[in-house]
Amino acid sequence: MTYTITWPSDTKEVIDAIRGVIGRDITICVPNTPSECSTCSLDPVNNTSTDPFCETCSGSYWLMSYDEVTVSGHVRWHPFDDPHPMTGGIVFEGDCTVTIEYTDTNLTSAKAADYFLVDDKRMVLWKYVLRGKQPINRIRLMLREEEE
Repeated sequence: MTYTITWPSDTKEVIDAIRGVIGRDITICVPNTPSECSTCSLDPVNNTSTDPFCETCSGSYWLMSYDEVTVSGHVRWHPFDDPHPMTGGIVFEGDCTVTIEYTDTNLTSAKAADYFLVDDKRMVLWKYVLRGKQPINRIRLMLREEEE
């Protein structure tokens, strides 16, 4: 006996609706082109500031700015959403998986991101996987907590 599995035609809409209910805001921080410090001058030999104590750039001469892309994502902390009770409440630690909607903008932003803000923690991309029966309808981001 042979069974034929047919996927519903509105799979993406159902997944997006579920993510809309259980999702949390994730901020993808994509670096812009660095700008020059207006307070000091550039040392062309070291490509840093001539003033190592500059209050504006802290001696680096280059100022980074970020484009912040906010998306809704299904967040799962590892291992298995295991919370760590603390005096101030529950704190999630470690790695997490975030599933977001597949769009060209989301994929490009995730690939170019310096870091992600998830539940007020800075995370970095470990790897990503495109998911869904063709056509692709979501991106699974595996994130690791940024080292301090």
